[in-house]
Amino acid sequence: MRIYTYFILRKGLKPISSLFCIPVLAFLLWSPQPLSADTETLERIAAAEREVNYVGIRLKTFISSRGTRTFEELVIHKSPDIFYGKELSVVGERKSFGGPHGDERRDERHRDNRRSDRDENRRSGRDREHEDHRWHQVRSLFSEKDVELIAQNYDLEKSVATEDIANYETELLTITPKFAGRPTQRIFFARENGVILRLEALDAEGVLRAMSVYTRISFDPEIVERKWEAFQKEIKLEPQRSYSISLADGEKILKTKPIQPEYLPPGFQLQDIHGIKNKKNTIHLIYTDGLLGFSIFETTDKRARRGSDRRRGSDVIELDGTRVHKYQRGPTYAFSWSSSDTHFFLFGAMPASELQKVVESIIHKTKEK
Repeated sequence: MRIYTYFILRKGLKPISSLFCIPVLAFLLWSPQPLSADTETLERIAAAEREVNYVGIRLKTFISSRGTRTFEELVIHKSPDIFYGKELSVVGERKSFGGPHGDERRDERHRDNRRSDRDENRRSGRDREHEDHRWHQVRSLFSEKDVELIAQNYDLEKSVATEDIANYETELLTITPKFAGRPTQRIFFARENGVILRLEALDAEGVLRAMSVYTRISFDPEIVERKWEAFQKEIKLEPQRSYSISLADGEKILKTKPIQPEYLPPGFQLQDIHGIKNKKNTIHLIYTDGLLGFSIFETTDKRARRGSDRRRGSDVIELDGTRVHKYQRGPTYAFSWSSSDTHFFLFGAMPASELQKVVESIIHKTKEK
């Protein structure tokens, strides 16, 4: 977006020196302020996600307090609407139950294993194999709104990468936060077309939490078309469980006006509102700063409220006279509480202190309603 500033002359400016200086000053102010080269790089990467067709195989790794999982994924991208992936095989998986809460984690593991065994007994081996290797829709990383927010909330630095990935020359875009407690991303993209070939996601402490890297990729239109003709026969997606709605629609679903927080962490905006199929009187509000996000679920379904009262493993805190259940799993914090006839559930991989301010602002606003 180009921004122009205009200098408006008023009547009565007669001195010659003023008349000479004003055009010079106006010329300087009228000069358009271009986007930084690094912001344009992010826009190029986002455009490549929409426009460049390719098929490839990438390794994906997720690292958390519960362990590490690495798997191979087949990906095909063909126009903005055709972006699918399918897990091929698990390369490595390691669970972690050490640390000061090792016993609790072992107990949790045993409970999970018992539940898993019961679930596995309900399904045939063929069904399990189908679920593990079915196609799923891949979400693009950067929408136009995301790019705008990232440019506001993060510093961008482009540099030349020294290594090739999948036989393609690369460049590096590093995205670092302007605010404490937020993540960093390192994007290695193909020099020739801007497609992301490797992505490294680091948490606020600089610890690697997720990574994906292509081991093979082709941009050949004939190969992409041939693969798509074969793959589309296999792709049978499940119906979407949520759908985008307006605030007015949310009011109809809840049968009361949705409560939005009075406080948002710096740079955060409401990104979308979803209705949820098979969830009566429930909406989902999604907030983001471009990279980081948190979610708020609001429901007036009394059954959901009763179920939340039975949650275990939470701390109970009091905020503005309201009992709030607080949970933590790795870097993710969650808060659950009820105000009036509405139950709220908020979660996000953000500092607990920031999320708690959001909770307090919702409670305060609910009491004013």
